Amino acid sequence: MRKSLTRLFLLALGLSGTGAAHGQVFERGFVVTTAGDTLRGEIENRFWQQPPTRIDFRPSATAPTQVLGRARVRAFGLDGGRYFRTEVVPLDRAARTQGTDLPQRLVVDQRPDTLLAEVLVDGPAPLLRAVVEDVAHYYVQRPGKPFEELVDRKYLSTANGRQGIVSANNYKGQLLLYFGDCPAATTALESAPFTVAGLAGVVQAFNEQCSPAKRPGTSYTARTGSHRSFAFNGGVLAGVGYNHLQFGSAGGGEEAALLSNLNLDGQAHPLGGLYLDMLLPGRRWMVHSEAVFSEYGRKGTFALAGGAGSYTWYGTRVDAHLGVRNALLQNQQREVFVGGGFLLNFTTSAHSQEQYGTGSSRLTRTYVLVPTQSGFIGRPAFGIGPYLEAGVRYGRFTFSLDAALNEGASYTDPLTVKEADHDPADPLATTTSYNGYSYSGVQLTYRALVGFRLSHRPDQLAKP
Repeated sequence: MRKSLTRLFLLALGLSGTGAAHGQVFERGFVVTTAGDTLRGEIENRFWQQPPTRIDFRPSATAPTQVLGRARVRAFGLDGGRYFRTEVVPLDRAARTQGTDLPQRLVVDQRPDTLLAEVLVDGPAPLLRAVVEDVAHYYVQRPGKPFEELVDRKYLSTANGRQGIVSANNYKGQLLLYFGDCPAATTALESAPFTVAGLAGVVQAFNEQCSPAKRPGTSYTARTGSHRSFAFNGGVLAGVGYNHLQFGSAGGGEEAALLSNLNLDGQAHPLGGLYLDMLLPGRRWMVHSEAVFSEYGRKGTFALAGGAGSYTWYGTRVDAHLGVRNALLQNQQREVFVGGGFLLNFTTSAHSQEQYGTGSSRLTRTYVLVPTQSGFIGRPAFGIGPYLEAGVRYGRFTFSLDAALNEGASYTDPLTVKEADHDPADPLATTTSYNGYSYSGVQLTYRALVGFRLSHRPDQLAKP
């Protein structure tokens, strides 16, 4: 069984290396190449956070996809709203804003760099944005002047023996010098926060009152803010699961270990539940979560000298999966994916009992008095383990196969004597002091599932 999990894991790694993937969300748009050509068609919307490094473009929905590297793209835009343009800007790669990655002093390392920056305002004085290493850099430029970089630099500082975080964001001072000869811009700057709306307000005040054109530039801020970096899918699940829980060998003792190598489950069970996926920017990765109700266990018998024994071990449980999925092949209607993560199971009801013979006490050949009926395990303990999966999505339906390995537990058989406390002075005396057998077992679960999406499909195609 463990070899099967290993093979599935290696298969997932191998498939992850394949590069043939089609975009999930294509929208109408245009691309301006560095050769000066303007191409109209459909562009894969990857919901970019960082500056794009490639553009997947196709002239029509049925045409092959062309991959355009950044070096071939002068600008591109989506009819749904976002617009990017290649610019040479001063980029401070040393700027940091996260508390876990701050330098011990103010560090500025600004150098020219070529980026496909997002255009927030396009006019005589444009406003651009580029997110580099999770830090947002904004750029403004007025006619006849170079770009001015605005970024919230932070660093650590120690004073009076205590360390604190200091912000070196001097955007108001920078903009006051840059637009100081424009009263409308400086007035807007007084109450402008360091946000897209705040910076756009200053730039638009300059465009409308102080630029040669005397009119506001084209704003992309509303449509930029409306795009969803993350999206959610949710629905119901149904299927069948096969549980394999085989005991190991318990060794020898005064009596034979009757449950050695017993598969305590070993059969299929119906299951049903709910799932929720969070689709990450780019839509090739998603965080997958689900809660599935199922039965477990079985009833069984085993041979005894002069009769037969029986056991029951069953109940219901909830399996919670939390992991990630990666789309290998993808389009609007179809998707092939692999995934993995962690399985947690919680028992909601349990019943266990074993019986040897009639159910009354028995005397062993070594004069140990033991019961013949008992609960040999209360319920499966809370468990956690890894799982791997592969599947196909078609429209609202998802078909998947997965395998999970749950951590082992200890199971006891109190009706069979492994060792007992005998009176050396009277070895034929009856005793009730003894130890039964203990078994260990690791549970493997294999499932075949069908999911049906109840939510609306995210990222509907933009209207041309």
